[in-house]
Amino acid sequence: MRPKSRKDFAIAIICALPMEADAVEALFDETYDRLGRLYGKQPGDTNAYINGRMDKHNVVLCYMPGMGKESAASVASTLRISYTEIQLALVVGICGGAPSPSPSRQIYLGDVVISDSVVAYDFGRQYPGGFRRKRDVKDTLGRPNQEIRTLLAGLNASRSQIEFRQQMLLNLYTLQQRETRWKHPGFDDILFDASYLHKHHALSPHSQCGCSTDNSPYDICDEALEMECHDLKCDKNQIIRRRGGTTTLAEASVHIGKVASADTVMKSGEHRDAITREERVLGFEMEAAGVWDNIACIIVKGVCDYADSHKSKVWQCYAAATGASAAMAFLGYWRPVGNNGIIYDEIESSQYMSLSHPANYKNTRRQRTARENKSKANFYPLSEGQKQTLGEDLKDTLSSLHLRGMALYNQAKYAEAEDIHRQVWEGRKQTLGEYHEDTLYSLGWIGVALYKQVEYAEAEDIHRQVWEGQKQTLGEYHEDTLYSLHWLGLALYEQAEYAEAEETYRQTWEGRKQTVGEYHEDTLSSLHWLGQALYYQKKYALAAETYRDAWEGRKRALGENHAKTLLSLNQLRHALSKSSASAKKGMPR
Repeated sequence: MRPKSRKDFAIAIICALPMEADAVEALFDETYDRLGRLYGKQPGDTNAYINGRMDKHNVVLCYMPGMGKESAASVASTLRISYTEIQLALVVGICGGAPSPSPSRQIYLGDVVISDSVVAYDFGRQYPGGFRRKRDVKDTLGRPNQEIRTLLAGLNASRSQIEFRQQMLLNLYTLQQRETRWKHPGFDDILFDASYLHKHHALSPHSQCGCSTDNSPYDICDEALEMECHDLKCDKNQIIRRRGGTTTLAEASVHIGKVASADTVMKSGEHRDAITREERVLGFEMEAAGVWDNIACIIVKGVCDYADSHKSKVWQCYAAATGASAAMAFLGYWRPVGNNGIIYDEIESSQYMSLSHPANYKNTRRQRTARENKSKANFYPLSEGQKQTLGEDLKDTLSSLHLRGMALYNQAKYAEAEDIHRQVWEGRKQTLGEYHEDTLYSLGWIGVALYKQVEYAEAEDIHRQVWEGQKQTLGEYHEDTLYSLHWLGLALYEQAEYAEAEETYRQTWEGRKQTVGEYHEDTLSSLHWLGQALYYQKKYALAAETYRDAWEGRKRALGENHAKTLLSLNQLRHALSKSSASAKKGMPR
């Protein structure tokens, strides 16, 4: 449903270039308004907006009139005139990357940089002896707020990094299916020695410039800057790193850390490396410092060059696509305080049976043999055409197929998604083994697709099989093992097997308390579902106690007015109304 007013928007995305905004808008699940025809804007607001939905979030996309922090600051401050409920801004687009921020980390073209702090490296004073940059700039620009810091810390966990990257690649795959300009350019990813300049290397009879004899990266002529390295005949012996142009989709990575911002383009490899060493930055851009002090923000940008003189526009569209894809993935984890701008259609909210209308059936178990025969009949061999299209390497082929299955799932094409995930599962069984982590992961996706098709009995079998396998390979308390156990509980619950669901949810809750903590959102979700299972067994007093714990925990973790907090409170009231009169006296109002 389209939001009623501008107050229903809590997320802003700010882009400096039309190409960057195009990539973001291409990922909108729905466009509500373009350039203020429906929502308008306040007098004095000179910004241009596009309103839409990304996943569960209502988003306002804001165009900047130009690059640089002054333009960004103006846009960010003016944005608040019309959109007073904005809680978070994402500055999305392209940036220069620090190729080797540490010995253990390498950044490549197309990778994504996400900020946890911003350094204004042109912030300081000019003294007679030269420019002296102000120290402690991180404090000068302000720290990210607590919500952002907490989320970024969570995303830095190893398993979260894998999950986030996978979601980003899924978004990128979807974007590339819509328009070919967002695809990998197919060129080699080349890094030159920091001191080697992109310029005329000999006097040209057609050029009047003197950059061939000048060794400053800031005195390279415009003609040379517009030319590619092969046209200028840049010395291949100066290349210190090269990655082939046959790069597959799965090679884009995500890096979270400090970002450097200034009003000028960084185009010196030596200066880049000096700041990288001194500040441990991951990338260089021009808008972050302008937005940072106006709105709580995150910088999400794809790397289009190495912040040296060897810049090329051929990587810009691909980098804009990876940046937009990562921004959408980030929003999948963002849960603002309160309910503004978020649409709750996730399983915990939408799949609830009304407490006043409990399950009116006991789902009879379907014939196992028929189900297994159907499953076997649905296995498809991988064709040679698929291998050629998606990559000769079978591992890459299966990874690409997996992304295709996830894309179909996100489009609510659950039967088609199931078929694709079955192909991936069969392929991984053959290549990796039945109990390999990736094989079990694919099997879990089959179970999720079956659940969405209301095939609860078969989904139960699948999730039980995944859970048993993951207990052996990953351990009983691994995050993935507990995730599969939670899905097993959902399948049991939907078949009105409430006693077994109770046992499953309790086990998941206890496990998650140990692995992710008592007040983690997943732990509280398991606790809430435990209350559901107790309620439908008419254990109203125990259900009320459980709902109360979930409500208190969600108040602390998510906020008093968060939709999930209010959901637990509502269920608590229902449980208390069914229990004894003494319990009713403690009913929250």
